[in-house]
Amino acid sequence: SILVKPQKIMAQTLIDKVTTAMSEGDVLKALKACESEPGPLANILVAGFSHVEEGFDIIQEAIGTAADIETERLMQRLNWISVMANIAPMLGLLGTVQGMIMAFEGLATGAPDVGALALAISQALWTTAGGLVVAIPTVTFFYGIRNNANRVILRMQAMTFELIKDLRNVEVVEN
Repeated sequence: SILVKPQKIMAQTLIDKVTTAMSEGDVLKALKACESEPGPLANILVAGFSHVEEGFDIIQEAIGTAADIETERLMQRLNWISVMANIAPMLGLLGTVQGMIMAFEGLATGAPDVGALALAISQALWTTAGGLVVAIPTVTFFYGIRNNANRVILRMQAMTFELIKDLRNVEVVEN
């Protein structure tokens, strides 16, 4: 799926479970909640909760690395749209060049027929138009989807730091 759905990336049930666990000071419960609700936010939180014994700086570093990985995974799902938008005009131009070569080959073999030459050039230009017809809406779609993904990523990062802020002063107590 190319649509970026915040409810899939940041499941509200996960947020609620982790918020409850953190308010109780139960990092293990928060970790188990993440493992029961897989997804990008859960993966990032697991990275942080897994380093709770190493201090807040290490937690933040682990979360940053996990967030980078999840962001890259999300963006990789969108890259094919960008590729399609970039290739379409090139394919159109290739068709135009091929059509122009054929038009001029026809011109070189005999007396110039202006009408036939104009028709061949017109047909060649249609491939460029076709490429642009594909590329323009695809580029627009790509940037819309990418901007939505960036908004979701920023919300996920903000939510992550909100959920782990209580780990600043955590003391590890062994039973």
